[in-house]
Amino acid sequence: MAEKFRSNPVPADMPRTADVVIIGGGPAGAAAAWAIDRAAPGTRIVVIEQSSQLAAGASLASLENFRTCWAAPCLHRMMQRSIHIFHHPDEFLGEGVKLGVKQQGYLFVGFKSADAERLRSDVEHLHRCGLTHVEYLDGDEVGRRYAWLKGRVLAAKYDPIAGWLDSNALVYAFARAAQNTVFLLDVRETRIRVVGGRVVGVDTANGAIDAPKVVIAAGPGARALGRGIGIEIPVVVRPRQSFTTPYRHAGFEEDSPCIISAAPFPHVRPEAGTGAIFAYEYRWNTHHTGDYPVRDKLEEPVYPVSQWKDPRFPSLTLGLMARQFGYAPGEGFADPRYLRGVDHRAGYYVYRDNATYALADGTRQPYDSQRAIVDRWPEVEGLFVSVAHVGHGIMSAPAAGEILAAHVLGQPLPDPAFADFGLDVPFVEHDMGGLSDNKVK
Repeated sequence: MAEKFRSNPVPADMPRTADVVIIGGGPAGAAAAWAIDRAAPGTRIVVIEQSSQLAAGASLASLENFRTCWAAPCLHRMMQRSIHIFHHPDEFLGEGVKLGVKQQGYLFVGFKSADAERLRSDVEHLHRCGLTHVEYLDGDEVGRRYAWLKGRVLAAKYDPIAGWLDSNALVYAFARAAQNTVFLLDVRETRIRVVGGRVVGVDTANGAIDAPKVVIAAGPGARALGRGIGIEIPVVVRPRQSFTTPYRHAGFEEDSPCIISAAPFPHVRPEAGTGAIFAYEYRWNTHHTGDYPVRDKLEEPVYPVSQWKDPRFPSLTLGLMARQFGYAPGEGFADPRYLRGVDHRAGYYVYRDNATYALADGTRQPYDSQRAIVDRWPEVEGLFVSVAHVGHGIMSAPAAGEILAAHVLGQPLPDPAFADFGLDVPFVEHDMGGLSDNKVK
């Protein structure tokens, strides 16, 4: 059977052998297949996805954004490489590929003098890193460029290279470009087989595949896959929410940038012609659901993920932004039309759980890292991981795929800075925080 995509295949239609099996059909898994195939044409690759389509996990709750303004060198170099590929899809993904790229920028805004000081410091640091395209804008310049923000915003940081794209188109472009790859959909109960400390293949409910190399790119399911062979992959998951509305208020035009407000950094961008899409790092554990105790993070996901949707989230987000921007009831983000026809989504984001920094007394303090883990697993020959992509798995996917391919194929990393995505790299300077604050405190 020669079909590239095989849904719930019977045992007779399962590939018997492969050079590489990738578990997970999201951006990380699809990009890994593309990058391995591109670096070593003819490599026989099988991607296993438990859902009926690719990118059916956290990608569904994503804003599909990308940006360059990351304070840690490994992160901004990763994103710059990915964005280069987004802008040259014919060269990297095949002639005629359309990713729906919109390069409308990221505008981080501040309303107080402390915000302005922080944003100016951010831009100065980014310039020292070579990201001289990132601009500091005072309130007058913000108002000149974006009339609807005039008088409301004191200062801003602007990344003109940032934007967003069609993540579904990107993932399927990876899949189509991976010439010698078979994608198995609706395949469950995947388990890795290890003999004598060496990967020998995978078993699934649909049949077995013999392979000397296996990549775990299963997002929230990564820890359970590792435990199946007696290893602990240091990741945790947190639910994240977003919502789309068909309404967007006057002045917030279709060509506006993505707006990131002040702490706790709610953000919004234009969507679907007259609509908008919103999200922020909402503390999901304040909303107790079902029989699961309230906690900050989960070692393994619980399903369905939709149970973590807080019905208050859209109104809370809009209320927060209305207060920050100073809108009266019925105006701007306080317009009730924003709450009509809302499409509210939830998904799991996966975080590295082994990042620490040293305190003055020598003890190690955990922190929330922004770095993925893209590396070989040292204790099991032939096992590789591409996990913990936090909330930027889409924007990092092309570069992450190339890093993973280098490990799988035993080739040098594309950039020496990418060694910071290693499993056993506990700390990288400026690798902390959310959308604007990237300093260890």
